[in-house]
Amino acid sequence: MARGSITSISNSKSKVSKFERQARTEMEAKVANMAPSKPKPMFSLSKEQRKIFNRYVKLNDTFNEADSTSLTLLTYSMYRYTLIHEYMNTLDVLDERNVQLERRALAFDKAINTHMSALSIPLTQRLRMSNDMAKAMIEEKKLEQMEKDNQPKEVNPILQLLADMKKEDETGDWG
Repeated sequence: MARGSITSISNSKSKVSKFERQARTEMEAKVANMAPSKPKPMFSLSKEQRKIFNRYVKLNDTFNEADSTSLTLLTYSMYRYTLIHEYMNTLDVLDERNVQLERRALAFDKAINTHMSALSIPLTQRLRMSNDMAKAMIEEKKLEQMEKDNQPKEVNPILQLLADMKKEDETGDWG
């Protein structure tokens, strides 16, 4: 179900009410603070791979422990991709091994794109979830307001008596 792109309310250019902006800001903060944990590699990485992993973690402060698998696999794929290209650069352009290495490099390229896409999903999902939570909060407030409007107003008995006396006076009917 395509729902369009979701952006943070701070980056949104659409016109929204103050209440909706406040609700979305609150929900985005709530969702962002749900998992303040840092991602950790899912399996052991070499020193070079660990450097790549840490670089990716620093690139986006919204990554959390749920992103660990995709980050680890992205790191592994990126490291292998780099090794293949470095080795290809040492070979002669007409060397037969280049064709096999290019195929392997393309496979890692696809894996890298897949893992990068997987990493963008959590942030998008977080924004979508905060947006949905804000919409629910706004609807609750609207329902609350409608219930308040539909409740019978409390009548001051003295004011009611004065109003009745005024009506009787106008009609001339004193009982």
